[in-house]
Amino acid sequence: MIISLADAQLIDLYVTQSDLDAYEQKVRQLTNNNFQNIHVRYTGLLITDGHTLQLGVDPEGLRAGDTIQVSQSRFNDGLYTIAAVNDDGLALEGAELFNGNFAKAFITKVEYPADIRQGVEGLIRWNKEMGSKNGIKSETIARMSMTYYDVNASDNVDGFPAAKLSFLKKYEKMRWG
Repeated sequence: MIISLADAQLIDLYVTQSDLDAYEQKVRQLTNNNFQNIHVRYTGLLITDGHTLQLGVDPEGLRAGDTIQVSQSRFNDGLYTIAAVNDDGLALEGAELFNGNFAKAFITKVEYPADIRQGVEGLIRWNKEMGSKNGIKSETIARMSMTYYDVNASDNVDGFPAAKLSFLKKYEKMRWG
């Protein structure tokens, strides 16, 4: 998770967890970057009760609130937030995983740099203040005059001005295939 729901609601009270998940997905897709810390990776997962991952070893480098990515599990691939860390496993927040022993599956810690968080905070702020005024170039209140501008592909990225997403440029990775 890039930013917690509580922190995001300090910026905009009406932000939901679904909105934050969409921002995270947007960052990952636009950069083609998973932001994985490959030094914190565990293979071989046993899923016991739909939200607990048994690793068989002490999960060093992970703590509650961290985001992990589950890969190659056939059914449970995706991003999850850790609710609690046990001696040999992890409890996940709001997860509905399929139970089973996934020997080839692995988890990797996901870490976002501080400027990604700052950029997402800026997007939340912009959406709160300017989201309803999207497309307005100028506005005059006294005699009620409003001028709209054309929103084209070079000015707009996923509903945001392209300049607002410039913080992602340095994290973009090459797309293959």
